[in-house]
Amino acid sequence: MSEHPDIDETTRLAAQQNTLRVLFASAIFSRAGMTLGFAVAVLLIEDMLGDRTWAGLSTVAITVGTAFSAKTLSSYMNRKGRRPGLVTGYLIATVGGAVSLLGAQMSSIVIFLGGLVLVGVGAGATNLARYAAADLAAPERRAKAISFIVFASTIGAVGGPTLVGFADDIGQDMGLKENVGPYAVTAGFMAIAALIVLATLRPDPLVLSGGIDTASSPTRASFRESLAIIQAHPMARLALISLVISQAVMVGVMAMTPLHMRDHGHDVSVIGWVISAHTAGMFAFAPLAGWAADRFGKVRSIAFGGVVLVLATTLTAMASEAPKLLMFPGLYLLGLGWSFGMVAGSALLSESVSAEDRVSVQGAADLLASVVSGGAALSSGVVLSMAGYHVLSMIGIAASAVLLLAGVTRDRTSRTVALS
Repeated sequence: MSEHPDIDETTRLAAQQNTLRVLFASAIFSRAGMTLGFAVAVLLIEDMLGDRTWAGLSTVAITVGTAFSAKTLSSYMNRKGRRPGLVTGYLIATVGGAVSLLGAQMSSIVIFLGGLVLVGVGAGATNLARYAAADLAAPERRAKAISFIVFASTIGAVGGPTLVGFADDIGQDMGLKENVGPYAVTAGFMAIAALIVLATLRPDPLVLSGGIDTASSPTRASFRESLAIIQAHPMARLALISLVISQAVMVGVMAMTPLHMRDHGHDVSVIGWVISAHTAGMFAFAPLAGWAADRFGKVRSIAFGGVVLVLATTLTAMASEAPKLLMFPGLYLLGLGWSFGMVAGSALLSESVSAEDRVSVQGAADLLASVVSGGAALSSGVVLSMAGYHVLSMIGIAASAVLLLAGVTRDRTSRTVALS
């Protein structure tokens, strides 16, 4: 039975196809702008501070922006729709790219981090776009719709870091300092993403699906109320665990990878390619993650994501000297495990709560995932300086094992209930 009984099926299908096309195109540019700047951010932080201990501040700043936008933009979408929310997020990130460039050129850590916070708002908008793909999707195709938008990021996420060297060369030719030029491209790509959504996301999928009431603008659940709703539903709790752990493990290990590799003689181009391999793991096989979640179940896909994350962090724990033979597959699998956990977790969360609570719960879950991953990013620099990359990876192994155990336990419980 359709979950959208008040919408003509032909209208729903046409609107859903247009929504997926628009989100696909905008995700390419927004994700490219995001990953392009990330590839050099920790290097700039270390150069500015002369100390690697707090190099994770760049990821923390982006995560702060992402966390802020997760709840704020979702609340705005509740009132106005997906289109205004996404456009606002991408425009703020455009300004952020310009501010980051200014701060890096002036060697001002405060201005640079402030710009990264604004860029993080765009990252939060991109994250919320995956939920927009599910607004008009049939229940049995929800994970596939979400995975399609995650996959759309592949082109930008993989291509973005490979442009680091070119953008840096152009920037230096124009008088910018080393590693500053990429932020001009970040600003440009975010602006393109905003323009695509503004011009073509019509009709708005959330408005058409009845997810907002423009006449009365109802009050939606607060963050605390949203977490209480999640707590009341066992499957929603597992979905939240999947989103939080997948994001925290991925960010914690990835954030320190550029520094770890530079310490062992790799130049920025090689680092960029490793980050590209990582983002390929995150996004390129998202359709497989979506298919598996719809075919074999979201819970089993979450458990599989835990297995892959354990394997990934085991490889990076062995890469104490940063050999390419371990860094490439380790970072690739880190992204792949994240993909399974994120796609299956997002779909499970969307179907585990009522339609009227869905957007508020989605925003709260993304907010919590951002806060926890921000803590992971901040502490990752401390762990790297005090104990090393291998210890950081071992922490990732432990957290990934928790996710695996949660998925396996819930799967067994569900099967036992079904048989009784």
